[in-house]
Amino acid sequence: MYPKEYINCDQEPIHICGEVQEYGFLIGTKDSKITFYSENILELFSQDSSTIIGKDIKVLFDELELDVNWLNFSENQELAIQHIHFKDEEYTLAIHSNNGFTFYEIEKVIPTHKINKEYQAIQNILKLSDKDNIWKILLKEVQNIIDFDRAMIYQFLYDGSGEVIEESVKAGLESYLHLHYPESDIPAQARELYLKNPVRITSHVSGKTYPIFGVQKEKIDLTYSVTRSSSPVHRQYLKNAGVESSFSTSIIINGVLWGMVACQNAEPKHLDLQSRLLVETLTRTAANAYGSYKSLQTLEDYQRSNLSNISLRQNLLSEENFEKALENNIEDIMKTCNAEGMIIKINNELLTFGNVPNHSDIEKIIQWSKDNNQDFEENIFISNTFCKTSGLELDNSEISCGIIISVLGSNTSDMLIWMRKEQGQKIEWAGKPEKETVSEIKDGVEIIKFSPRKSFEVWKEYVKDTALPWKIREIESAKWITSVILKASHTQSSQILDLNNQLKELNEELDSFSYTISHDLNTPLTVIKLNAQLMKRMSQPNENSQKFLDTIITQVDSMSDMIKNVLELSKIKKSEIELRKIEVDSLINKLAEDSKISFDSPNTEIIIENTPEVLGDPTMVYQVFGNVIGNAIKYSSKSSKPTVKIIGEVYEDGITYKISDNGIGIDKQDAGKMFKIFSRMSNAKAFNGNGVGLSIVQHLMEKMGGEISYESETGIGTTFILKFQKPDYDFSIS
Repeated sequence: MYPKEYINCDQEPIHICGEVQEYGFLIGTKDSKITFYSENILELFSQDSSTIIGKDIKVLFDELELDVNWLNFSENQELAIQHIHFKDEEYTLAIHSNNGFTFYEIEKVIPTHKINKEYQAIQNILKLSDKDNIWKILLKEVQNIIDFDRAMIYQFLYDGSGEVIEESVKAGLESYLHLHYPESDIPAQARELYLKNPVRITSHVSGKTYPIFGVQKEKIDLTYSVTRSSSPVHRQYLKNAGVESSFSTSIIINGVLWGMVACQNAEPKHLDLQSRLLVETLTRTAANAYGSYKSLQTLEDYQRSNLSNISLRQNLLSEENFEKALENNIEDIMKTCNAEGMIIKINNELLTFGNVPNHSDIEKIIQWSKDNNQDFEENIFISNTFCKTSGLELDNSEISCGIIISVLGSNTSDMLIWMRKEQGQKIEWAGKPEKETVSEIKDGVEIIKFSPRKSFEVWKEYVKDTALPWKIREIESAKWITSVILKASHTQSSQILDLNNQLKELNEELDSFSYTISHDLNTPLTVIKLNAQLMKRMSQPNENSQKFLDTIITQVDSMSDMIKNVLELSKIKKSEIELRKIEVDSLINKLAEDSKISFDSPNTEIIIENTPEVLGDPTMVYQVFGNVIGNAIKYSSKSSKPTVKIIGEVYEDGITYKISDNGIGIDKQDAGKMFKIFSRMSNAKAFNGNGVGLSIVQHLMEKMGGEISYESETGIGTTFILKFQKPDYDFSIS
């Protein structure tokens, strides 16, 4: 067994093949001295291999009496072309420079070329074509010049594969229209070469080639050569396809290799340099025209899109509630990218529209985005094969094959997701896209090469897990919508910040007002109470006057309690507390007995079951239990058999106390205002109170990290539920 080395055709260095075709002759110089030459130049110029190396190129051409215009010279890759005469025959001399060498390439002019048709052909392309028929017109003009068996427009697809989208074929030959070819037929290094040197011909696939002598072939870069031989792999590919002559020019649009004009002939056929360059000129003309048509169409699409986007932007920014604006406009947001489904995750809210996967799949996609967004370019991810490349196991993977994910910032889980479903399609390939291997032993290593496929019989494949690719305009629309939402979010955040600052200032003013008003009101109230008490003692016993004075004293006490409670509520917001483990059994028993006395309800039955310790602030816990137990006793005091039940329960996540009474209950219409300051129950007019106590309790519970809720039924009673933190540890909060 020998160690194996695999060589694929995309590894073949086709630009340094070290050979020229039989129609061409090559001389290479460095500093005007000949350093390499093609073998056939010796016969053409009757030179000796022992004397040609090192000779000055100008001296050689002078000896051969070649009338070379040395002003028409190229010091870069661009060709400088001129006509020369040698032994009563006309040749073209093409000069270019690359990697320190100057290349002189010579080939015969074929008298039958049709340069005189160039002007009319260009006019036909420009005047008679539109975006739909331009390639058909181009092929017609090309065939008028070259007359090959087959001429095709071959368009490269997004994955490097290609499709024949137009053809001109002679009668009796099979059509290749709409056949697909795998990426490996024209691998990456070949596509790169076609972008640099757009014209390529193999005149005689089975013909002779001539090696280059003088310099190691790896040092001679033939990228821009007009006589370079084709690679052995490519020649074998053409033989397998029954082709003996191949010619192509690159279709380059906006600097990108869009496709090729690919021409084939069953018999050997050569096109001289002038004819090849003429076809290149026609191809460039058509490519520029097509680019213009597409640019105009793109501009029109952008104008329509911009009008729609402007309207959408106004709709998004005009709503005060931004989340509601997104919900109302989610369909239009989806349509900006011609998507079929839309997911918006913002501020922990999830909005969906159209054809989207189930909730489980959505959560998986969102989590995948969170895990991978550091690799997103400009916070955006685009794919039309997401369902098979993400690695996710999705229940409805076919829905999310096409996806655009736009993350709204690097430190957020908010995002926009546009979706397209799988676009299953049948593709007809020009032969099954598989290659055979051949091997040889070289220097103790088994070299395994992939050989060109031999069959070009139509092979059909059903492609799954792929959606229609996203167009540039659609991607730009996604970026634009993202910027609008970011701007709106920033505006909203700024408004919230301003409101918070205003609220902070207002709260400070209210706190100051609370202290001031409590002091300013308490003084006259004290005077009023003292005067009323004094009048009560000094006046003659009169039932009506005594009743009025008692009412004054009662109302003054009520107002004083209200002022005290408002001040207490203000202090809660500012206070710093220390949470600790608090034993509440004796506290609850004492508060219950005190409340029975305070609310003159000695017959109230108090049932206390289980009083676990809580985590809280001692003063605040006292206020909470005092208020809630007091309310229970007060509002059940008029019942025939008043009963208050206090039960403590221990749970994994906290301590809960339920304080129940059989009092008047709470009407459902009062449910929304139970914890609002100065709000009283509609059925509580027979009881004294100011509507501040429960508001204080709610603030105290929140301050201690707990919460308060209730359950009630009118005329049956109420249960208040106090949920405290579990006293596993002590800590301070502010």
